[in-house]
Amino acid sequence: MTSSNNKPENETSPFISVIIVNYNGLRFLQNCLASLKNQSYPSSRYEVIIVDNGSTDGSIEFIHNNWPDVQIIEAKRNLGFAAGNNLGFDHANGDFFALLNNDTEVPENWLSTLVTTMLESKAIGLVTCKILFHADRKTINSTGLELLSDGRGSDRGFREKDSGQYNQIEDVFGACGASVLLRKEMLTDIGHFDERLFMYYEDLDLAWRAKLRNWRCVYTPETVVYHIHCGSSGEWSDFFTFHVERNRALISLKNAPLGMALRCFAIVAIKSCIRVTQGLLLGIVQREKLKIAKTYFHVLASLLFNMPAFINTRYTIQKNRKTSHRNLKKWLIKGNKSPENPTPELRRCA
Repeated sequence: MTSSNNKPENETSPFISVIIVNYNGLRFLQNCLASLKNQSYPSSRYEVIIVDNGSTDGSIEFIHNNWPDVQIIEAKRNLGFAAGNNLGFDHANGDFFALLNNDTEVPENWLSTLVTTMLESKAIGLVTCKILFHADRKTINSTGLELLSDGRGSDRGFREKDSGQYNQIEDVFGACGASVLLRKEMLTDIGHFDERLFMYYEDLDLAWRAKLRNWRCVYTPETVVYHIHCGSSGEWSDFFTFHVERNRALISLKNAPLGMALRCFAIVAIKSCIRVTQGLLLGIVQREKLKIAKTYFHVLASLLFNMPAFINTRYTIQKNRKTSHRNLKKWLIKGNKSPENPTPELRRCA
């Protein structure tokens, strides 16, 4: 991508494909793309690809008119985060793929820091960094993904004040999809995002599959991303609730040790049954209960519909894993460590 700064070109630097999935995100694009243009990484060694999921807000026209160096892939319809990024992978020329949400801003050292960390070891498949809230740049959105023992995922440090408690480079379970550098070789090994998930928890699913094949995920605090939390969909909207609840059960079913997988699947199924029952009994006088019941009915129906296919996927993943379930136990977090957020599902809004 052509940069506004005169930076030395280093042809030995890995070529990076920055991939942004956009759906009616016109209001975010100027700040996001402007911050990418000012990267300290050699401008000839990275490309910016926007996969547009059928936007109707003028996003494509805006990019054409203002950012001619940006490659646009028009999906014509909303493919979701998973399939949208997969489409970007298919058109990317990079040695590594840097995924970035459209509702983010990045400092000049963002890309160079991620790449430097990745190059420290060929065993590293993912690199993530400190993600702070855009509106409150002293509060943490994510410092990597944690895995709770009941199958839920959580963003490490979510809503904590950034006081330097996560200022060390270290391995983490996974990376938030809002900002992550992926090794192309790793994706060839474990596969791309699971498009059946559509949106939410697809980053945790990728982390699971990477860990099962012994790929490392490294967190670096030496750069940051400023993120507008849930910029593209409302937190606990019907859309959000359906995908978060369903997907956490499905990815546990395909990736987790059998006991954990069955427990997580049962928790979501039972919770769905309770919500549906409450809606039937109380929906006449509490219309909101009926609305919630409808969402959870769809969760339950989708779980039952998808269960056979995910069990089949589980067989393939477990047959090819390189690490034992015993080694995975060190990544499990019992309960919720943060008293500020007793419902870790909220954290899954990349």
